[in-house]
Amino acid sequence: MRRAATYPHPAGRIERVETHISIVYLAGRFAYKIKKPVDLGFVDFSRASARYRACEDECRLNRRLAPRIYLRVVPIVRHGRALRTGGAGIAVEHAVMMRRFDGKRIFADLIDAGALDGETIERTAVAIANFHRRAPSTPPRRAYGASDSCARQLRSVINDLRTVAPGLVPKDLSDWCEAEPVRLDAHFEQRREQGFVRECHGDLHLQNVVLHGARPLIFDCIEFDAGLRWIDVVSDVAFLIMDLEAHGRNDLAARALSAWLLATGDYAGLEAWRFYVVYRALVRALVESLKRHTDDARRYVRTATHAARGGSPYLLVCHGYSGSGKSAASAALARVIGAVRIVSDIERKRVTLFAPPRAGRLSREAYDPAAIDRHYDHLLALARNVLDAGMTAIVDATFLLRTHRERFMQLASVSRVPVLVLDFVAPRSALFARVAMRACSQDEPSDADVPVLKQQLLNADPLDRDERLVAETIQTDVDPDAFEQRAFWHPLLARLDRIGYQRSHAVPAEQD
Repeated sequence: MRRAATYPHPAGRIERVETHISIVYLAGRFAYKIKKPVDLGFVDFSRASARYRACEDECRLNRRLAPRIYLRVVPIVRHGRALRTGGAGIAVEHAVMMRRFDGKRIFADLIDAGALDGETIERTAVAIANFHRRAPSTPPRRAYGASDSCARQLRSVINDLRTVAPGLVPKDLSDWCEAEPVRLDAHFEQRREQGFVRECHGDLHLQNVVLHGARPLIFDCIEFDAGLRWIDVVSDVAFLIMDLEAHGRNDLAARALSAWLLATGDYAGLEAWRFYVVYRALVRALVESLKRHTDDARRYVRTATHAARGGSPYLLVCHGYSGSGKSAASAALARVIGAVRIVSDIERKRVTLFAPPRAGRLSREAYDPAAIDRHYDHLLALARNVLDAGMTAIVDATFLLRTHRERFMQLASVSRVPVLVLDFVAPRSALFARVAMRACSQDEPSDADVPVLKQQLLNADPLDRDERLVAETIQTDVDPDAFEQRAFWHPLLARLDRIGYQRSHAVPAEQD
């Protein structure tokens, strides 16, 4: 395989790359991946038929996300005393033929070079969401994605780490890993029954995503163990987001999660978010330990420990008329502070989970008082999902009626998280101009037009004195580019810092 004559195309200088289960030959514009004849327990390639089947599975499964890379399975045939890839003859082995890509464009290298940007991450998250939407949702075995399976997979990683790297995982993290699957038992079963266990990628970390032009391509999925591939979609996307956090890019991690959630609406899946982040981080810690990359292994354990402890979330409730700039501004704020944004206009038009928003205007019945109340009930449930996962939630809705605002204030009180009302303000002339312009757009999810805005101005309940105490006024009659600048949000960020300081120095009730 190191001879140029083996290949039916110009091969140039051939490079050989070896992993624990494969050998890859880089020949010209192509790469040929051969499975090793090994039995490692978790994978058995000792028989030629198993290796051939694994090649077929790898090509088939990876073409779902990277058809430009994975071309076909080719036989390696004996031709006299030499071997040839492809052509007639008796196959002595098989290889996955792939189109080579620029290794410097792999996400892990881009992030190390500071060249991975937020827009690329959001495109990647949306591509993953689209993939999850299309993925088969009927597991071939009931055990896949079940509670016992989830607990066993995490326990297996912990046990392997104890053997490979004794003392690496602290006891409090090990104890958490024993208790958390018990807490989530009903959640795991419900998710499986509802069809969220799908045929996913299974190994979605930064080393397995490459930027091809402006398009992210995800490759090298798990083909050798269906149980590691048939998983909850949240477990799949959590791998990528965990890896971003482990590389110190919490900002990109938050953007990826927010983009995936906006594309899928699967906020309920966040109940097990910390479990999946911990599991994925420990998987990478095990991989790095096996490579004897001690510092990297410790970094992933720190990521797992931080996830297990949870965060200190806030609830940020938007308030403002249609055209007040709250959507554009809150989207930028979410990127600045790493919050999860829930968008009323998108959720109102989402018919089912994983479905994109319905195009066109909704009927009048969708905006009658009872329907609006039900919609705010839904937004409340989504916000609770986010807060329970230890994340800050920004709820992008008008909140013009006091009764709706009160219910979110109650949620913050019950959840014991700080709440702020973001009061977006713009001149009336700007409100009408923005709404009129937006009504002409085909891609705009909002149905608000000039008549709707006039009704809002007539019927809105102004913020009362108590609400004003927790409100932050945000003037939006500025260049929209200003929203992307951290300096624009300085008053709000300073206020959040003060709230955070007060929380961290609060006297526990039992000591009061």
